[in-house]
Amino acid sequence: MLTKKHTIFCKINLSQNNITVNDVIRSVNHKFKDLTLNLSSEIIEEIQESLLNEFLGSKWNNIEGNFAPWVCPHCHERSSFNRRGSRKRKLKTSNGTIEFKLLQVTCKSCNKTFSPFSKLLGLNPRVRISTELEEKIVTLALNNSYNKTSEYIKRLTNTTISHTSVRKIILRVSDSINIDSDINKFDTILIDGTKIKSGVKERGSEIHLALAPIKKVIKYGRNYNVKKLVSIGIGSPNGQFKDFLSKYSCDNIIVDGDNSYSKLKKLFSQANYRRCIWHIPRNLSHLLYLNKVPVEDRQSLVSGLAKILKNPDFYKSISEYMYFYRAFDNLKLKDITNYLYKVMEGIYISNLDWVNKEKHTSNSLIEIEMREINRRMNVGCRWVDKYAIKLLKLIEVFKYASHNFDIYFKQNRRPIINLLQVSIQ
Repeated sequence: MLTKKHTIFCKINLSQNNITVNDVIRSVNHKFKDLTLNLSSEIIEEIQESLLNEFLGSKWNNIEGNFAPWVCPHCHERSSFNRRGSRKRKLKTSNGTIEFKLLQVTCKSCNKTFSPFSKLLGLNPRVRISTELEEKIVTLALNNSYNKTSEYIKRLTNTTISHTSVRKIILRVSDSINIDSDINKFDTILIDGTKIKSGVKERGSEIHLALAPIKKVIKYGRNYNVKKLVSIGIGSPNGQFKDFLSKYSCDNIIVDGDNSYSKLKKLFSQANYRRCIWHIPRNLSHLLYLNKVPVEDRQSLVSGLAKILKNPDFYKSISEYMYFYRAFDNLKLKDITNYLYKVMEGIYISNLDWVNKEKHTSNSLIEIEMREINRRMNVGCRWVDKYAIKLLKLIEVFKYASHNFDIYFKQNRRPIINLLQVSIQ
């Protein structure tokens, strides 16, 4: 067991007047910054020295034949090593940059020199940022531009990270995290899309998102819907987006009427394919606008349709809907009659379904998320599709598949080990 005692001398100067709490905090943080970094470096080096002493013996007194907790990466030897100097390693942390030595050994079998402590100490090859700082960078970048994230890291920690480094971290972490849900069967899946300023098209690229509401919880005195991430994709919904969806099953699908989602009926052949009740009157309003219907008449017709859809009597609602439909048919407004006819099967499933107050009838829960996506991606520049989807994937995983986020940052989820016993006298 490694036991080391470090003595810290602290001299306090109280000769100045008007000392405030803020002065004390800033002064202590400033002075103890270097102490924290130096102490961390010393402890890391002492851990390595302790392991070498245990398995190879002390310096100039080498022990032969002991099996070490590492393996030679070249010949896979485990019991024949000599000490062989060190090499420097720098690591950026939220307290600043620490510099320490990685002790090396030479394998007697193949005569190759290497450091076994990168893996033993949880250091990934060529990575110069600690996982605790990496997580802070990622969580900040999910809601802020890369440039702002860089500025916030500089203000909130004792280290600096460029915006290009932030971008590289996001891309690397996104590639290492999957979006798989820990649930395979859902009652309802909400599907929606939005356009972001990405790709070569003038209006941007289409983002597709699928979320599944799981349950309602009371948080801060308000009802919140707990949701799970099901799928996310960019471009055509028949590519990666559909592949992710195919891993799950559900009883109901709710869409806003986008024709590109019509092929999903075959994917979930046993599910009810619903149309979002919130979108139907608004889509009608747009069609009325295209047919040059006056504003006052549009408002009256839209509110009339919304009232029909809220009628608690299933058969009465159908009767009123058909009357509403025939009125447009008599006016020869074919685009509106075609629309009303198509959406009807996604509204009226059955009488039992109609009176079920627990079912979801709109995409309002996913619409909120779409607004957040548009806010985050609106940074004044045009994104590249493959990089935009990587950031969006991380955003949705962090919110709705957090178990995958925790798996990646498992080092940060470990309980704090009681390595130090500190007392100030």
